[in-house]
Amino acid sequence: MSHIDPAGSLLPSNATALECGIDLAGADLAARIAPGVDAIPGWKLVNPQPALAAWLVYEYGLGALSAFIPNVFDLLEEGIRWERLRGTHAGMAAGLGFVGYSADLVDPPARRLAWADYRLTLDRVRDEEGDLARIAGIARLSQPARSQFRRGVHGYDVAAAEASWTRLSDCMVGDDSGVHVEATDGLAGPKWSFGRAHEAEVTLSQAELEALGIWIDDDGSGSLSWSDLPVAWSTVTNTWSELGSAGARVRQMAAALAARGAYLGFYDTGGALIGARRCRCFAQVAPAGAAGLYGVLGHGWSPGATGEALAAIALTGFGDGDGARAVEAALLVAATPLDPATPGKIWLGPGEIHTPHAPVGRTSVDIRFGKTVRERIGLLVRFT
Repeated sequence: MSHIDPAGSLLPSNATALECGIDLAGADLAARIAPGVDAIPGWKLVNPQPALAAWLVYEYGLGALSAFIPNVFDLLEEGIRWERLRGTHAGMAAGLGFVGYSADLVDPPARRLAWADYRLTLDRVRDEEGDLARIAGIARLSQPARSQFRRGVHGYDVAAAEASWTRLSDCMVGDDSGVHVEATDGLAGPKWSFGRAHEAEVTLSQAELEALGIWIDDDGSGSLSWSDLPVAWSTVTNTWSELGSAGARVRQMAAALAARGAYLGFYDTGGALIGARRCRCFAQVAPAGAAGLYGVLGHGWSPGATGEALAAIALTGFGDGDGARAVEAALLVAATPLDPATPGKIWLGPGEIHTPHAPVGRTSVDIRFGKTVRERIGLLVRFT
């Protein structure tokens, strides 16, 4: 009996056992061992054994990425793909995806000395303060070795003016918006600049206007006399025809309120004052289409004596009310700092503000103050 497979050997059927052994030893074994050879690299990545996972993370150098992808099997699958893209814009996008964010990576112009200091324009304001360290960490891992993450922004981005080789180079226009909140190896971390907008329309009641001393009774005639006005006659610039025109009553109340100035107060769930920010705009306004000086509720507004509404806009600073949550905002008309030595202070705490009138125009908000976020609150004030 032959020991040779007729389909795989050229020996005759009467070959001896020794001849068959020699033939097998020198035969082409590629077809027989190829499946095993092909399976060697795959067994590490296709359903790897849990006991091998930690060793595979070490082998592929994914230890630094484990802080951002806690599941070791996801780390092996996504991390190897990220390593191939690392140092590119695509690698940055993949890395930010690990921490739940996306961003546009903006490189400085090549002419700048700091040409490798890039900016990330994030898709939203950070969810939690702790996310900043995660974003900065994954950015440093994903960036090219020659680059540096300098700034992350969303919603509030005031760029520095290019003033090199001029006297302006030493002043504040040479800096951009944002604050540093962390330090690495004794050096300042990236700068963060976020902004959010909150807008609402409020209508002041008769009781609120009477408490402010600017209420004008409506006799139904549509006309006013100087004696009806809640301001000194010497300040009135309207003609008799203007006082007798439609809407004159509301316009006069708006003008009287605008002359008082105001802070915008923020209150917590217990009704306690968190702090107040001076309104950067507290003016009588009229609709002006898209070209208006102020934008509130999706419409443009411009200052004018014919306006029957008032725009109250406040922009908090970085760190104002840090850590607190405001659920209500209200106007503090004619409020001033308690300390006469700080008449220009624009953020006042509960014990730093004098309020001659009770808050008016209360409106619900949901604002979580932070070190890196400026909150813009725009109120369109109407009159009863």
